[in-house]
Amino acid sequence: MRLIDRLRENTIGKKIRNSFIRMIQSGSFIKMSEARSCKSWTDIKEVVQTMQALALDSQISIALSYYATDATTTNSMGQIIWATSEEKEAADYINDMFKKMRINSYARSHILELATYGNMYMPTSIMYSTDMSQRHEGVVLDNNTIIDNEFEVIPSSIISPDEIIHIWKDGKPEGYIYKPDDDSDEILIVPETGVIHFSLGGLLGKYKLSTKDADGNPVDYDIQFADPLMANTASPTRVLALLEDAYLLSAMSRVIKFINVDCSGDENEDAVRQSLLTVKSMIEQQMSINTANGDAQSYMNPQSPNNLIYLAKVNGQDAISITDLNMADATEADNKLLDYFQNKKLSTLGVPKEAMNFSAAEGLGNAGSVMSQRSALYANILDRLETAYKSGWTDAFNIFFRQHNLSHYVDKFELHMNPIITNQQTVMLDKRDSAISQMQQFIDILRGLGVEDADHLKRGLEEILVDAFPTISADVTDWNVDMSAGGESGGI
Repeated sequence: MRLIDRLRENTIGKKIRNSFIRMIQSGSFIKMSEARSCKSWTDIKEVVQTMQALALDSQISIALSYYATDATTTNSMGQIIWATSEEKEAADYINDMFKKMRINSYARSHILELATYGNMYMPTSIMYSTDMSQRHEGVVLDNNTIIDNEFEVIPSSIISPDEIIHIWKDGKPEGYIYKPDDDSDEILIVPETGVIHFSLGGLLGKYKLSTKDADGNPVDYDIQFADPLMANTASPTRVLALLEDAYLLSAMSRVIKFINVDCSGDENEDAVRQSLLTVKSMIEQQMSINTANGDAQSYMNPQSPNNLIYLAKVNGQDAISITDLNMADATEADNKLLDYFQNKKLSTLGVPKEAMNFSAAEGLGNAGSVMSQRSALYANILDRLETAYKSGWTDAFNIFFRQHNLSHYVDKFELHMNPIITNQQTVMLDKRDSAISQMQQFIDILRGLGVEDADHLKRGLEEILVDAFPTISADVTDWNVDMSAGGESGGI
């Protein structure tokens, strides 16, 4: 029986919390007051709020959706992410876990979260078993070493990136501080095993949490937080939004028409006003419906009556004209300014311009062409997202194996996602096909010449394979080659 279970059984009428061992062991203490007033945490929250607002922008939302969709395509077995290993049991264990967790249902949302904020925090069962009612002025972050065979990763949930920070000390992770509500004093200290942090990077040193040790000496903790993928999009998006609003207001103001009517000979203002209203009513007929029989009759209506303003001329001259209000059509300079900031915004998205509906009605110009083949930048960002996602799951399963007494599987596996299709990859595939064809032809030539020395064949094969199959080419010298076997092409 585990120690923690015995503690529960021997305690009557008391609530034993999962973090009991953590709270009594020696470790690094952080005061709750210092965590609440941490400036770096405030800065992180501002970044997250900015990205939440940007994600509502139609173009940015589409770009993020493209990344999430293209990064989560399935292989021939219907798997989005899968494991291979020389330890077959480890790979089978992981692939079974992915299936049980229904990872295909959540992977796209995970990538979307990661692309939007640059960080994704996935809770584990330890996160939910830790009691938030614990109120300590100083608590430790270090995790205990007791094995928890009930440990599980929970992919169906994520923690908002503005509610949690990942603490590091001297280059080593020490846990998380979780504060779900700004209006509450509740703060939860979570061990390193309580949350899985998926990150696009996040070098230490940019964000810090300062506190003091037991002797009153200052201690600085690093906070790991990667910059969001679209962080540089904020500035051009704001400017473009202001320009578009100004352009729209200007365009709307130009639909207003001033009609100057000569009302000379009648100086009674009330009579003039009534005459203008009569003219307005006669010219701007709208559709009318006979409620008795349902018949509808339509009259010519040049535009909305609300956009037409009738004015009496003054001494035979127009009172107000369009030119007086500088309401001419938009200038070429206005259009160029909009195009400039539109292109500046698009350059920060990393998505091909054709895919954002700038050259084809269906969005993707060159229909059928893979975006990653047309844009190396787009392909590199996709690869970066997949790498971060695989890295996070690698950490998750390493923790899982340690918690389940399966340490012999730790780092004995490799995770895969569908490779990004690029022009370079296409060239490499062609080179491999060519190398295989050349290898076959080379063997045929040697047999036709009656060459029986296997060393000549090995040297030739090594040169042919060195570019397309560098790993295999290094092993050619160890192959057992029999030039007299294998029919027409010899035996290998």
